[in-house]
Amino acid sequence: MVFVFILLAVYLPSKSQVVKSPKAIIYFIDNETGNDNNNGVSASKAFRTLKQASKIKLKAGDKLLLKANQTFPGSLTINEAIGSAINPVIISVFGKGKATIESFDSFAVLAKGCSFLRVKNLICKGSGRKKGNTSNGVEFNNCVNIIADSIETQGYLKSGLQIVGGSNMRITNVYAHDNGYCGIHITSHESGKDESSIKSVRNVYIGYCIAENNPGSPIVLNNHSGNGILIGGVTNGTIEYCEAMNNGWDMPREGNGPVGIWAYSSDSIIIQNCYSHHNKTSPKGADGGGFDFDGGVTNSILQYNLSSFNEGAGYGMFQYAEAKVWDNNILRYNISYHDGIKNGQSGIFMWCDIAAISMKNLYAYNNTIVNKYGHGVNFLPGHYANFVFENNIFLVTDSTDEFTGGKFTGASFLRNLYWNTYHDQKGIPQPKVRLDSTAILANPLLSIPDDNSLGSLKPDTINTISFFILNAESPAINNGNKIAGSGRNDYWGNLIIETGSRNIGANEVK
Repeated sequence: MVFVFILLAVYLPSKSQVVKSPKAIIYFIDNETGNDNNNGVSASKAFRTLKQASKIKLKAGDKLLLKANQTFPGSLTINEAIGSAINPVIISVFGKGKATIESFDSFAVLAKGCSFLRVKNLICKGSGRKKGNTSNGVEFNNCVNIIADSIETQGYLKSGLQIVGGSNMRITNVYAHDNGYCGIHITSHESGKDESSIKSVRNVYIGYCIAENNPGSPIVLNNHSGNGILIGGVTNGTIEYCEAMNNGWDMPREGNGPVGIWAYSSDSIIIQNCYSHHNKTSPKGADGGGFDFDGGVTNSILQYNLSSFNEGAGYGMFQYAEAKVWDNNILRYNISYHDGIKNGQSGIFMWCDIAAISMKNLYAYNNTIVNKYGHGVNFLPGHYANFVFENNIFLVTDSTDEFTGGKFTGASFLRNLYWNTYHDQKGIPQPKVRLDSTAILANPLLSIPDDNSLGSLKPDTINTISFFILNAESPAINNGNKIAGSGRNDYWGNLIIETGSRNIGANEVK
């Protein structure tokens, strides 16, 4: 014990050797009473402009506060602001409310090489995607340990909020609307660089966000634009309690198109408890769907989501030519209602480019699909190795003569329930069921909404709806296959008892 004490005494620095961290500073910006000749360290001696604020070298514990309910013209640049877990750098407001940054043709906030940075309580306005703006609204470029909260972005040519590279991102309560390329966009690469992509952005959380009316970018002519929430090159990501609506309607491209909420070239992604509806594409464009696991997605889950009234399919499983392996993904306890108005004509839609690596291992089970535009599930011709559809409800309400559309190999169907209400009402024999030897051909007795009943829903209420619940006499009750490891709950949050009998569809209440 004495020996240890001596060692500690030797290596403890003297008082004169202790280096204290510089004291954190709060900087204030006031566009009405401030002056850039002030030192900015009190409300009475505030700076006036974002240009002056951008010159500050922010360090751990520092705060840069804009006066609430004021409008600040220009842009704010934050270079290499290095905070810590205990003492983050904070960009926010003083006073009650939010501050507005009116950035005209440029960005509102650009953070480069920062760590432990918090940005919140801002409204960011660009001049408009067709009125001269050339940028993203808020961008984090190669930053780590970032929180963006309570931010509104509108009027940007590119994305309302964009993250390029970095790790440990938490994006909450962002309202991104009326932008061009995307509402919220996370990518591992700079624009124009190779996106066949290493999954290099790690640990991303997007929650309680809205991406609305992001129509498309007039300058993107060789690829999709007009997305709601899009992540690419991400490992370990969660998107939950988000809403994407009315995006994509002014994409100039005629080819592949946008989707409400989707991921590509990513691993270990969970998209859950989200609502994606009324998304669109260009008059001659593809896609326009609700949700999508696109090229190169692996080990990921779509669950407890609601998709409705999208021009594309509710849930797309796609693989483009340059993508890496698409493998081991799950689609469970989701609802699709009248999706595929224009493209896909189905609740679930599969496409694999003939030049792409073949897709493999999709497990789609206990989903409820109601569709009046074509099919429950649809395929473009291709090989889909070990694509399994089990315990799903496919309720079709139009005159189609197929529940499962398209040509495919490698997929299998197990104990799904099929019904066509149009055939039933007209006294026409039900369509033939393809490749499902254990199928149930019967009316599921679901509670079905009218087309206007879903309009007022929000992501935190979609899992409390009274629609799509099984009637007590439904043949779907206790008639499903038992599936091990199928998650904790159904669409409504009802606990799943692994040892008990299972229902067909997204509702497990007996």
